Amino acid sequence: MHLKSLEIQGFKSFPERTFIEFHKGVTAIIGPNGSGKSNITDAIRWVLGEQSVKTLRGSRMEDVIFTGTQSRRAMGFAEVTMVIDNSDGKLPLDYTEVQVTRRLYRSGESEYLLNKTTCRLRDITTLFMDTGLGRDGYSIVGQGRVDDILSHRSEDRRRVFEEASGIVKFKTRKEEAERKLLGTEQNLLRINDIISELEQRLEPLADQAAAAQRYLSLYEELKELDITLMLDNIRQYEISLAETQVEKQLLQDDLNTEAALLQAIKDQNKQTGERIRQIEDQIEDQQQAFNRISNEISELNGQLALNDEKIHQINRQMAHDANEEKELVRNLGTLDQEISGRKERQATLNHQLTTYGVQLEAAEKEMQAVLASLGTTERSVEQMKTNLDDLLEKLFDQRGLLTQTKGQTSLVDSRRETIADELVQLISDRDRLTLSIEGAEAELHRLELTMNEIETTKKQAIGLVNESRNALDSWEQRLATEKQLLQNKSYRCQTLTELEKNYEGYGEAVRRLLLQAESDQGFAQGIRGTLGSLIRSEKLYETAIETALGPAIQNIVTDTEHTASRLIEHLKKTRSGRATFLPISSIKGRQLESVLKEKISKLPGFINLASELVRYDDDLTAVVQFLLGRVVIAENLDLAIAMARQTGYACRIVTLEGDVINPGGAMTGGYTRSGDTGVLSRPREISELEQEIANLNVTIADLERLFPELDEKFKSAGRQLAQLEQQMVEIGQLRVREEARLSSLGQDLTKVESRRQMLRSEENQLQVQSTKIDDEVRLIEQAIQQMEQEMTDLRQTIADQEVATRVEQERRDDLRDHISNLRVSVHSIEESLQAAAELADRFEQEKQSQALRLARHRQGQEDGQRQVQHLIQELDQIREQIEERKTAGTTVSDQVLQLNQEKGRLEYEQASFFDQLEQFTARKTAIQVEIGRYEAKMSRIENQIDDTKNRLWETYELTTPQAAKWDKPIKNRSEATRRLNQVKNDIKELGPVNLTAIEESQAVQERYAFMSGQRDDIENSRHKLTDVIDELTEAMKKQFVDHFSLINENFKQVFAELFGGGVAEVGLEDEQDVLACGIEIRAQPPGKKLQNLLLLSGGERCLTAIALLFAILRLRPTPFCVLDEVEAALDDANVLRFTDYIRRHSEDAQYILVTHRKGTMEAADRLYGVTMQERGISRILSMKLGE
Repeated sequence: MHLKSLEIQGFKSFPERTFIEFHKGVTAIIGPNGSGKSNITDAIRWVLGEQSVKTLRGSRMEDVIFTGTQSRRAMGFAEVTMVIDNSDGKLPLDYTEVQVTRRLYRSGESEYLLNKTTCRLRDITTLFMDTGLGRDGYSIVGQGRVDDILSHRSEDRRRVFEEASGIVKFKTRKEEAERKLLGTEQNLLRINDIISELEQRLEPLADQAAAAQRYLSLYEELKELDITLMLDNIRQYEISLAETQVEKQLLQDDLNTEAALLQAIKDQNKQTGERIRQIEDQIEDQQQAFNRISNEISELNGQLALNDEKIHQINRQMAHDANEEKELVRNLGTLDQEISGRKERQATLNHQLTTYGVQLEAAEKEMQAVLASLGTTERSVEQMKTNLDDLLEKLFDQRGLLTQTKGQTSLVDSRRETIADELVQLISDRDRLTLSIEGAEAELHRLELTMNEIETTKKQAIGLVNESRNALDSWEQRLATEKQLLQNKSYRCQTLTELEKNYEGYGEAVRRLLLQAESDQGFAQGIRGTLGSLIRSEKLYETAIETALGPAIQNIVTDTEHTASRLIEHLKKTRSGRATFLPISSIKGRQLESVLKEKISKLPGFINLASELVRYDDDLTAVVQFLLGRVVIAENLDLAIAMARQTGYACRIVTLEGDVINPGGAMTGGYTRSGDTGVLSRPREISELEQEIANLNVTIADLERLFPELDEKFKSAGRQLAQLEQQMVEIGQLRVREEARLSSLGQDLTKVESRRQMLRSEENQLQVQSTKIDDEVRLIEQAIQQMEQEMTDLRQTIADQEVATRVEQERRDDLRDHISNLRVSVHSIEESLQAAAELADRFEQEKQSQALRLARHRQGQEDGQRQVQHLIQELDQIREQIEERKTAGTTVSDQVLQLNQEKGRLEYEQASFFDQLEQFTARKTAIQVEIGRYEAKMSRIENQIDDTKNRLWETYELTTPQAAKWDKPIKNRSEATRRLNQVKNDIKELGPVNLTAIEESQAVQERYAFMSGQRDDIENSRHKLTDVIDELTEAMKKQFVDHFSLINENFKQVFAELFGGGVAEVGLEDEQDVLACGIEIRAQPPGKKLQNLLLLSGGERCLTAIALLFAILRLRPTPFCVLDEVEAALDDANVLRFTDYIRRHSEDAQYILVTHRKGTMEAADRLYGVTMQERGISRILSMKLGE
């Protein structure tokens, strides 16, 4: 199995689709810094499923998508496809080639493909598991791995070995289990707090539930009696309502009779009224007819006047037309004269046009002949000029060749002089190089002595680094301990604060009221809070005070009775349960009698009255005295019993442990969980926790202030060590440079001798070349003379032809001017002819128009005379119509007078109707008043029935049919009423009842059982997590030790192979703590002593780290290995060792080297060059090494 190819598109600096084909053996990817060659390594990591953005050298995953340049826009996705040869079947797929693709879009969506089929990241990870590939394998080794091995920090070096031994996954699982364990312990702490709160609520809720059961029993009896009495009332009301309805019906019959008589009179009066309206309509119609006749007469008079005016108008128009007719006759004579003159002008112009046309045709024929002759002459001249240009170009070529050849002569002479000078200089260089070689050998000896002195100082610096690192580790451990304690305290404080904020431990009714008050300032007016939130006590007395108060600790303190009443109504309205209120304005305090107080205060075990052991505001004195004024606090139960006997059980005594002796001798007590947080103690504990948190923050801040000093001390020691290492590296580089310089000087001396021999040979060759150049110069000069004579002859011929051409051109220009003048004259005559024709047409049109107007005037005179005759006839007809309309108006006026007389008679008859109507109306009103009285009585009875039914619904949400099942026979109504009142009093005596206590008690019990089960489950989970952590720790120890031993053996072999001998080993600083101790690397290159890795020279340290990486690769072999500039810090000699090792093992694995070292490139079978011809865009060039 090996990597076959890689295809990249849109990934980092590769926007274009880039295909890289890999072969077995060694492949090198080269290029200058910043060209993007390491992006190929990142592409391989990414397609194998790498999820760490930091490893991919970015800040977020979208950074791998090509971001664009000034000349190229950004890509919308990145895609990398890797093809692996699976011909050996190592991958569990039935394919000889496996193609893995990863694609990421800028929107954040990503996808994986396996052989072009969509899959999950888990499928990719599973496929490469145990193959050495993947995110946790060593198939890709970068400079960062070498830095981790060379790091001063033990955790960096340990990370290399932990990854190599394969315990990282176990370590991750262990850390995850530890995080889960921490969360489990925090959940256990929270559940214990909740269970503590629930335990305190169980007993008070049980008492409240019993009272609620008694209340419900009485309420059922109350409901039955109340419903029965209400149903009996409804039946009585319905009987009374039926009797009233009968009496009302009799009156209704009388009212109907009177209404029938009244209706008959109204019908007769209606007929009379209808006749009067008919007469009025007739009068109105006649009046309109009279008005219409008057309007017609007025219109006819107006038409008469209009016709007179029309006759006068027509006469005036006829006189005007007669004058205009005379003027038209004169104009027609003038137009005939103009038309005759225009026809004579047109004949003259036509003659001139014919003459000029003949002259133009002759001139154009002569012009065509001249142009033909001129074209032939010009083409001949152009051909001769072309021949002249060709000769001139050849002449220039020959002259250039002549200059070039003469220049070669100068170059040869100059080179001969240079060679002579260089031979003198070479002799001088030979002497200088000999002296420089002697100086380089002396400098190498001095550098060796300086290196030994620095190594001694470096050992001391390493001891200082270890000392400061131990101090820093101790500081980190203490800081982590304090932060863990702060986290636990903060979590406990947060839990208690949430319980306090949510009023956990309070009844449901109290919680709802307090939460409503927090969200509504108006609702909160007058509410002081719960009693438990208004008083404080010392921690020693909290249990006793909470026991003494019992459920009363949840009582709500208000300013006045009004506020308490408003809250009770709110609870009823919202059906939120019941609560007890303590109005400050009405509560009266209760105190122990002075004699009893004096007696009991002298008894053993007496601490104080409970009211004296709490702190509160002054205006709450009566409230506190009311609840705690007669409660005594004793040290323990035995002393409390003795005190109760001495006082005759006259008061309530509570011990510090919460045991109670009630007045009369009843005792309450038992086990109470220690450490529980009650309603009273919770604020105190929150305050204490906040103080502890503040103190811890101060401690942590003090520790953090120490960090810069410790860190600076560690860094200073590290810097000193780094400076020494840098000096060693610099001296090593100087030594390498001097060795290279010495070798170079020897090579230069050899080159000087070789150069001198070469110059002697070149000098002889130049002598022969000089003779050959002189012969070529003579031949070129003869060719130039012949070409110059041909050019002179050709120029003379061209000049003669150009003279003849100029004569023809002058004749052509004269003809062109003559033709142009003739064409202008012809065009002018044609325009004059057109204008004369147009003017003649206009005169002819004007003549026709004048004749037409004359004919219209004569016709108008005849029409006017006919209209006057017609209008005179119409005047006579209009006068006759006016007389007819006057006669019709007199007839209509007589008819209107007769209709008004009949209307007066009918109106007199209608007047007697109103007297009869008033009598009938009075009798009807009296009957209606009596009916209204009975209807009011019925309405009252119906209202009483409705009120009773509404009360039944509002009280019990029952309709009358639904309430029938509660209806019982009543033998004695007064006895039933008495029993109803008795039940109401019994309910009242119960006081405030929390009806939700039954369900709340059951819910709290169920929640308590659930939380207890949850606590047991969490305890089991904690034990299981602890077992898992222990098992993982043991597995990690065993696997780490086994793999560490194998790595050590491989390291010894690889080190000897790379260095050509020597000894190396890795060891644990503390074998009792193999999972946390430091790792020491010791090496002994050939010719040196065994010492710590940090004491080696820079090149030796880097090659030793590479040897360790190769040892790990032997433990965890991989089909192919990408080495990204791991040899960057090696000198040339060590690079050669590195590449020799790669070549020897290239048969076992495929190596891909990202490098810019020349020695590494020479060891490769194939090179891929990465260039950036366009800024920000990488491109690939490939070649085999033989090319």
